[in-house]
Amino acid sequence: MKLSERALKDQLYEIADNEFALPEHAKAMPRVLEMLPHLGSPDAELRDDLIYSTLATWILADKLEDDDLKALLRQMLTEEHIFYKLGEADTDSIFMRSFSVLLVPLILIRQRARPFLMPYELRELKVKLLDYLEREQDLRGFVLDEDQAGEPKGWAHAIAHTADALDDLVQCKDMGGEELLEILDAIRQRIAEPKLVFTHSEDERLVTPVIAALGRKLLTPADVQSWLAGFVPLAKQKEPFPDCYRQAQNVKNFLRSLYFRARKPETAEQIGDPSASALADLVGKTLQTIALF
Repeated sequence: MKLSERALKDQLYEIADNEFALPEHAKAMPRVLEMLPHLGSPDAELRDDLIYSTLATWILADKLEDDDLKALLRQMLTEEHIFYKLGEADTDSIFMRSFSVLLVPLILIRQRARPFLMPYELRELKVKLLDYLEREQDLRGFVLDEDQAGEPKGWAHAIAHTADALDDLVQCKDMGGEELLEILDAIRQRIAEPKLVFTHSEDERLVTPVIAALGRKLLTPADVQSWLAGFVPLAKQKEPFPDCYRQAQNVKNFLRSLYFRARKPETAEQIGDPSASALADLVGKTLQTIALF
């Protein structure tokens, strides 16, 4: 029997008050299954502060068995979760899609600590994440629309959440150079959005998996140069207006974020100082090529 939101909230308040500890003698997976139908609730407190925070704590604290994590990942990649009513925009269905994809990086953190997914399963995950990244039409960040209690519905942030999932995916050793390039190409295409200019740090969040991919040391300088060159035509389109203008602005914002990330000391540590310096130089030249002034 499906729990009502009110009943689930009451349970999760008690768990949250106990520092998200699993109730004594309780198994995690049955409780997880009670939460999943409400993962896309427009009630930000239930969705974000209670359900997601509880699931994140339990997954990272190793409260779910490997088979449970596999089953959870499979469920997140279905029509009931990341593909739920995909194609809609400005509706509450975004919360189910976005918060389903946000569970993926948690599962991949466990995968990297103790592998339980087969290489083919990670490749299938890559295909579905990139399919979702390409097809998502609801690009809202923080949703100010009010829920039934008169509170803002909170973060949708689908592109940022997908970036988080890709960040953990590219760090998995079963992702080879070909897969990394495929992911980078998908990021390039997604950031070149013509419908709106991203305003909720989507550019910076998408830079993070790029740096993580470069940190794998599988891509050649020629690979990186070719990838960056692909931004130039996206930023120099002349029509249709104003779509081309928004697209160019998104590309420039992303490249600026990448430039400054390349110059950070932690990036030099992550990908190597020569690589970080070379990256900054290449990105700087790309920005000069597309600059209007």
